[in-house]
Amino acid sequence: MNEKVEVQIGTRRLVVEMEGLTPIEISALAQKVSERVGELQSQNNSVADTSKIALLVALSFAAELDKERSTHDLTRRLLENKAESLSQSLRESLRVGTDSGQ
Repeated sequence: MNEKVEVQIGTRRLVVEMEGLTPIEISALAQKVSERVGELQSQNNSVADTSKIALLVALSFAAELDKERSTHDLTRRLLENKAESLSQSLRESLRVGTDSGQ
């Protein structure tokens, strides 16, 4: 069972529970969201509607996540290609060694 945690994001207090996260992890995430809210509020002084700020924060995190996923996918593909190249080189070396040993 998940533990309920009280967090503060901006001026709002919430009681949340999240599957698979500890109270410390939830608090740390809430702190990151709160910091991003503060950043975006200071950059968008004309936006007084907190729901709009929340949407901007969500979009900001979504963009960050998308960038990280793209980077991860590229890294994975590069590693897979390198592993395949090394495997092919090893097979060729073993074949040459076997052929010259006969």
